[in-house]
Amino acid sequence: TRRRRVEIAHTLCLSERQIK
Repeated sequence: TRRRRVEIAHTLCLSERQIK
């Protein structure tokens, strides 16, 4: 679960960066 949470956080960061 921890690894999945990290992956989700990374994806969110990337998505936010792309949107910005």
